Amino acid sequence: MKLIHYSTLSPQGPSGLAAIRFAAPIRVSRIRIFPNGSKPFTNCPDVTARTEPESFYLDVFFNAQALKPAESKEKQRAPNALVPTSIAYAGGQAEFTVDLGTEYATRLMIVKGKFDAISFAIYGEIVTEVQSSANSGLGIPPTTSIPSVQPIPLSRSLDVANAVDPTHLAKSLLALIPDSPTVSLASRLVLCLKPESDDWDDPEFPHIYVNLEHEINSDNFSLEDAVDCLERPIAEDTAKETMVKFWEAVANVVEPESSLVAKLFKLSASQHPSFALGLCVQIDPVSVFAQQTLGCDTLSDLLDAAANADIAHHFHNDTFLEVLQNIQNDSTQDKKTQVTAQRLASRLHAWGIFQDALTNTQADFAEAIAMLKDIGSEEQSVGIWLASMILHDDLVTKLSENPVFSNLQSYPRLFMRNASSSISHDDFIAFVRAYIGVVSVFAVWAWADSLGNDPCRERVLGVLRLWQGVDGYHELVNYFLLLRQFTVRLKWITSDNDVPRKSGFFGEQILADLVADPQAVLRHEVTQAILALEEPLSFIPVSELLSLRKLAYVSEDGLPAAVEEVFYSSHRPLSPRRLRTLRVSLAIINKELAEDDRGEWRILEIVRDEHSVPFIPRLTELLRDVTGDLNEHFVVTRCPPDSVDPSIVDLLLRAADELLNLIARLSRQFSLSTHLLRSLTLSAADVFACTDAADTVFYQTSAACISAQAARQTCLDVMRQLSKPGYTVEPEERLGGEVILRALFNHSVDGAGRDPVYHLQQIFSLIDHVLPDHSSDEKEREHWVISVLPTIQMEVLQFFRLLDLEHKVPFMHRLIGLDEEGLVGLAEWLFIEELKDLLSSLKAVAQHFENTALNLVVKHQIHLQLQFIEQLLRPKSKTLLAWSIDTIAIVEEASLTLTACLMETLHARIVSPHLERLIPSLFSHSTRFDFSLKSAVFLITLRAAQRDIDLVPWLDLITLLESLPVVPLENGIDIVRQEIGGAFSALSRPGIPLTPDSSKAILVILNWLSEQQNKKYLCLCGIKAEEVAALYEKLSARLSSEEIKQFSALRPKFSVDEDETLPNPDIILPDSLELSMQNLEGLLMFQMDGIETPSTPPKNNVPDVLGIVFSPPTAVLRSPAATGLTKTYQNNDFRDLRQTPSARQNTSRLPSRHVDVGINGQLT
Repeated sequence: MKLIHYSTLSPQGPSGLAAIRFAAPIRVSRIRIFPNGSKPFTNCPDVTARTEPESFYLDVFFNAQALKPAESKEKQRAPNALVPTSIAYAGGQAEFTVDLGTEYATRLMIVKGKFDAISFAIYGEIVTEVQSSANSGLGIPPTTSIPSVQPIPLSRSLDVANAVDPTHLAKSLLALIPDSPTVSLASRLVLCLKPESDDWDDPEFPHIYVNLEHEINSDNFSLEDAVDCLERPIAEDTAKETMVKFWEAVANVVEPESSLVAKLFKLSASQHPSFALGLCVQIDPVSVFAQQTLGCDTLSDLLDAAANADIAHHFHNDTFLEVLQNIQNDSTQDKKTQVTAQRLASRLHAWGIFQDALTNTQADFAEAIAMLKDIGSEEQSVGIWLASMILHDDLVTKLSENPVFSNLQSYPRLFMRNASSSISHDDFIAFVRAYIGVVSVFAVWAWADSLGNDPCRERVLGVLRLWQGVDGYHELVNYFLLLRQFTVRLKWITSDNDVPRKSGFFGEQILADLVADPQAVLRHEVTQAILALEEPLSFIPVSELLSLRKLAYVSEDGLPAAVEEVFYSSHRPLSPRRLRTLRVSLAIINKELAEDDRGEWRILEIVRDEHSVPFIPRLTELLRDVTGDLNEHFVVTRCPPDSVDPSIVDLLLRAADELLNLIARLSRQFSLSTHLLRSLTLSAADVFACTDAADTVFYQTSAACISAQAARQTCLDVMRQLSKPGYTVEPEERLGGEVILRALFNHSVDGAGRDPVYHLQQIFSLIDHVLPDHSSDEKEREHWVISVLPTIQMEVLQFFRLLDLEHKVPFMHRLIGLDEEGLVGLAEWLFIEELKDLLSSLKAVAQHFENTALNLVVKHQIHLQLQFIEQLLRPKSKTLLAWSIDTIAIVEEASLTLTACLMETLHARIVSPHLERLIPSLFSHSTRFDFSLKSAVFLITLRAAQRDIDLVPWLDLITLLESLPVVPLENGIDIVRQEIGGAFSALSRPGIPLTPDSSKAILVILNWLSEQQNKKYLCLCGIKAEEVAALYEKLSARLSSEEIKQFSALRPKFSVDEDETLPNPDIILPDSLELSMQNLEGLLMFQMDGIETPSTPPKNNVPDVLGIVFSPPTAVLRSPAATGLTKTYQNNDFRDLRQTPSARQNTSRLPSRHVDVGINGQLT
C-alpha cells in the first residue's frame, strides 16, 4: 500500500460535487483527511492542507470496474456502477478505511457534501502493478509467515487495573474542566446526591455544602429536616464535634418511622464515610426496623446504604438478618420485596468476605465478585461504594498493600468467569482496581456531560471506547453503561448529529458494541437510544441501523413479538440480523420466565392462540438449524475450504448456548418426547464438537473462543440435567440417560463433514462427562449401572470398537469404576467381546489372504488388540490390573477365550512386542489361572525364548511347569514338543551362555517330559541333532555333580526327530498402517456386501427351447411370406415404431443373453 493521490478539492456548482479521475485503475485502501493549516508531509513543508469547515458529512462514490482475468476473451465493457459510501469528518486528522475487495478497481471518485475545501490523501495500489507482480510469480503466492497474536498492552496511564491509584486517570480527565471538584465529590454528586437544577446554576457550585450548625440550632429540628439537609454534601473539613452534635440531635428525634430512617442511612452513606459511622453509633437498626415496617422502598434505601462498609457492618447482626429471612419466607410479601430482602442480606454478609479478600489469598473471591456485580447494577449503590473505596482509610490501606504488576498482558474477566473456575488473588485485586478506575471515569463523564464540556466528554468517551476493545475492561464498561443515567446520556450524544463530532462518533461506536449483548437491548433506555438514531450517522451504517431498529421494536413489543420471532421461518444459512433478533427474543422469554411465576403459562397461551406448533419442538428445530449452520464452518470435505468468519461463529455459538439453556429450563416443567430428547442430544453433541474446534482455531481472548467455552459448558450441564436419575421422557417413560447415551453412541460415526476421528473423540469426551464419576452418589452410579447401561449394551459395544487405544482403555476404566460391585458386568462382557474379536482376527490372518491390503489391516488390528490387552494387564492403575486379573481368573469365558487367543498366536506364529510384554504379568498371577491358561502361558513363554532368551523368567517357568502334570490342550503333545524343541534350539546357539536358572529349567523340562505317559514326548522336534549335542555340552558344564547324575540318567531317553514338518514363517505385526489410495479403494470394494462379479452364464450341453436357433435358407428370407419378419429402417422409423401399439409390432425377437453390468458391478 502506498500513496496514490493527494489533492485539495472544492465543490463546483450548486450541486456541491467534486471528482477525481485517476490515470490508471487503482484499488483504494484508505482515505486520510488533513485539518486546515496542517502539514501533511514532513518532506514537503511547502504543502499546506486546506479543509473547511471543521466538520461535515461527505458522500463518496467510486466507479466500480470489475477485473477480468487476462486470458478472458470476453469483451471489456465500460462499467457504469457507482459504489456509494459516506464519511463523517469530525475534525483533526482522520483516516477512513475503504474496502472495494479484490475483484474491483476504480478510476473515478466523486465526493458530495457541504464543504468549501477538503485536503486528503488516497492510499492503495495500482491494479496493473498488482497483476504484473502476480503474473511474475507464475500464480504461486509468496510464502508468508503468520505472526502470533499477542494482545497489545495498555499504556500505563490507561491501565487502571495495574495502578497504585486507580483514580489517577479520572483525576487527569477531570482536570480538563476549569475549577473542577475532586473525584470523590463529583462522583457523589452525579451518582448519589444528584443536585437540583437550580444548584447547577449557582456560582458557588459544586462547593455548596450543608450548614450542620444551622440545622442543629434550629428550634423545630425534625427527622424530615435531617433528611432534607443531607441531600447536599457535607464539607470534608467539617469538625468531628459538629457531626457528633448533629447525630445526637437526630437520635433525639428518631421515631419508629423506618422509611425516613432508611433514607437517612442512605444519604449518610453518600457523605464522607466517617459521617456515616456516627449515625451507626446513635441508631440501633433492630429497635427501628421491624418486619411489619420494612416495605420494598425502605429495603431499597437500606440496600443502597449497605454499599457503605461501616453501615453494612452495623446492620450485620443475627437479629436483623432474621428479620430479613422472615420477609423472604413470608408468602404474603410480593416477589420484588422478597428479592430485595435477599439482596440486602447477601450484601451485608459479603462485605466481610470482600474486605477479607483484599488481603487473604485464600478468600472466597467468587462471593466478593458477586457483591461487586450486585452493587454495580444501581447508580446510588455504586456511588456509595466508590466513596468508601476512595475515602475509607482501612479499605484504601488494604488495597494499596497489594503489589502492582506492570507487565500484565491480559485482564481478568471475572464477571464472565464460570463459578467453578479458580480465581487468583492477583486477578481479584486487578479486577477491584479496574472496577474503581472505570467507575471513576464514568463519574467524570457524567460531570462533564452535565456541564456541557465537550473536550472532556470527548476524551472520556474515547477512553471508554478504547476500553471496550480490551478484555476485562470491556465487560466492566458495558456493565456500567446499563445504568440508566449513562444510557440516557449516550442517547443524547448519539442523537445530536447535525454536525459530525468526535463525541458522537465515539458514542455510536460504544452503542453499537453495547447492543451486541441481547440483555442490554431489553433495557428500555437502550431501546430508546436505538430508536432515537437518525441519519446521517458518523459510524453506524444504514443496514446496521435497520437491524438495530428491528431489535428495538422486538424488545419494545415484548413477549408476543419474541414468540413470533421464534416461530418465524427463515432461509438457511441464518443471517447475522436473524441471529441477533433471535437472541433478543430468547432473552425476552428468559426474562419472562425469571420474573413472572406464570411465565411458562403466558408463553404457552401465546403459542396456543397464535401458532399450531408446540413451543419446545420449535426451539429444538431452531437449535438444529443453528447447529447445522455452525457445523458448516468446520467441515473438512470442501476443497478449497471456506473461510471462517469469527463474528458469525460467535453469534451461532451464543444462539446455540441460549437455546440449550432455554430448552433445559422448560424441560424442568414440561416433559420431552423421546424424539425431542434425541434431536436435542444430537444438536448438543455437534455444538460440543464445534466448540472444541473453535477453541483450537481462534485465539483464546477472541469473542468466538470465549463463546465456545461457555457453550461447551452449557452442553455438559444440559446433558447432565436431562440424564439424571428419575428424569423420563414420553411416551414410554424411558429414562433420559438411556435415550441420551444411545443417541450419542449412534451419532459417533456421523461427523456431518467434520473430521470423523476428531468427532469421535469429542463424543467420547461428552459421554465421559455425562457418566457419573467416583465422587457421585452411590445411588446415582447404581442407577446408571442397573437401569441405563444394560439397555444399550450393543450400542456400547459398537462404540467401544470404534475407539482408538488412547480412548478405549480410559472408557473401560470408566465402566469398571461405575460397576465396582460387579452388579451387571458390562466391562467384563466388553473384555470378553474384545478377546473374541482378537480370536477372529488371529484365525483370519492365518488364512493368508490374497488381498495384501486386507492382510495388512488384519495384522494391524491384531497389533492394536494385543496392545489393548497389554495396557489392561500392565496399567498405571492398580485397580485396573486387579480387575483384569480377577476377570480372567473368575470369569470362565474370559479365561477360555484368552487361552484360545494365546494358542492361536502360536499357530499363526505371531511376533509382537506387546505379546512378549504380557509374559511377566501373566506369570506373576498364574497361580490363579486354570490349567488350560497356564499351559498357554507356558507355551507362549517358550515361543518368546526362541526370539530372546532374556525374556523368559526361568524360575517362574519352573514353578509353572511343576503345576502342570498334563497339558490339557487339544493337540497339546505336538505343540509342546515343537515349542520345547524351538526353545532348546535357541539355547544351543553359539554365544548364548546358560545361566544357573536356565540350566535348571532345562533339566526340569527334560525331567517333566520323561514323566509323561505318552512316550511321544521323548522324541524332540524342532531342533537338530547337532544342536541337541551342543546344548548337552553347555548344560554339562553348568550343572552340579548331583544334577549331572540326574542328567546322565535322562539323556539316553530322548531322541531327535528331524523329519517333522517345517513351521510356517513368523508373522511380524506392523506398528503402523500405511495404505495407498488404490489399496484403500480396493479394500473398500472387497468388503462391500451383496456384489458379485458379473460373468457369462455357463454353457449347457443340453439344448433348451430358447437355445434352438436355426438359420433359415436365403430363399426363405427372400420370399413374400417373410416380409413381416424383416424391415429396413429409415429416417424416423424408430420413432414411429415407438408410437405404434405393441400388438402391431413384431415381437418374434428372441430374448438377449447379454449381461448388462452397472457402474457398481451389479446386474441391471
